[in-house]
Amino acid sequence: MTYSITRHTFLKGLAVVTALATAALSTAALAEAEHKFKVSNVLSEQDVTAFGLNKFAEIVAAKSDGRIEIEVFHGGQLGSGVETFEAVKNGYLDFAGDSFANLATITPAFEIFHFPFLFESRAQMLSALGSEKVQAQVNSELADVGLQWFSTYEIGGPRNVGTSKKKIETAADLAGMKFRASRSPLEIGSHESWGAAGVTVDWPGTPEAVRLGMVDGLTVPYASFYSAKFHEGDLINYILDLNFQNYALVIAANAEKMAALPEDIRTILTESAAEAQAWHIEFVSDYITKNIQAMKDEGVEIYSLPAAEYQKVRDMTVDAVWPLFVGKEGMSQEKLDMIRAESGEIGTDGWGYSLGN
Repeated sequence: MTYSITRHTFLKGLAVVTALATAALSTAALAEAEHKFKVSNVLSEQDVTAFGLNKFAEIVAAKSDGRIEIEVFHGGQLGSGVETFEAVKNGYLDFAGDSFANLATITPAFEIFHFPFLFESRAQMLSALGSEKVQAQVNSELADVGLQWFSTYEIGGPRNVGTSKKKIETAADLAGMKFRASRSPLEIGSHESWGAAGVTVDWPGTPEAVRLGMVDGLTVPYASFYSAKFHEGDLINYILDLNFQNYALVIAANAEKMAALPEDIRTILTESAAEAQAWHIEFVSDYITKNIQAMKDEGVEIYSLPAAEYQKVRDMTVDAVWPLFVGKEGMSQEKLDMIRAESGEIGTDGWGYSLGN
């Protein structure tokens, strides 16, 4: 019995020592990091974008053998999208991530991607956003405000229309409605082309705006409806599968600070971002399909318009919005033509996820 107790005590003590040693090594590794970077993500830790950013941090740590530490702050912990983009612009924050719709108050460089019905599939969107020509053009415009397009993560498809009480069954049903909008003039312009109103509300305050009836609904991708729990508490009961406008989470960096980094550190960061993006593309499809099914299980009706009514919405949106914005700063006809050329074929995979039965 004495031997048994001694052995038990020894093993327990060994476990404690091992745990302490592991913790000490982990702490030492963090302390020895030569470069530490903070990344802000205004979207929640449950959002589809968070998985990509966490993967980025993981890859950087592995590639650098712990010499580089990436700390990701999800859920707007460091401020709204506008506030954190401004912080990066002014050199107070390393990286900021939010829908590039919320960069509109700083630069119109990304606004052209918001042209309604610009892309007809995920394949086209990914081709355009991944194009070296397109990225070079956008970065030349971002240079005017000291920013750099560092990486992009899908937010989960294009914008669809979620409503609380009214089911949109015809193009005419959109008239008179109030939709939560980002700061993108193109999103607001799309709402107005329907005879509706776009009411700008920063993302963290959107659920409350819907709950209080300040807006009748909102236009975001499926993943954003899901991660913000709009399918719970009777917030959103109907989602119209309209796919009218594309956007993504852009990670912006301070161009001057990036240029000043040692070349090997900059290479690890950019290579890790590319690998994380590739991983995220594979991850997104199944994740969004599960989001959609979970919302349907909670009673949200997800549906499409009849073909004739869809065409009416498409025509009135494009006819009203495109002529209004083509030619404005950051939205030249030449840039638009380049993006459409770089988009390539529509393909056969749609938006990469399934609506189920």
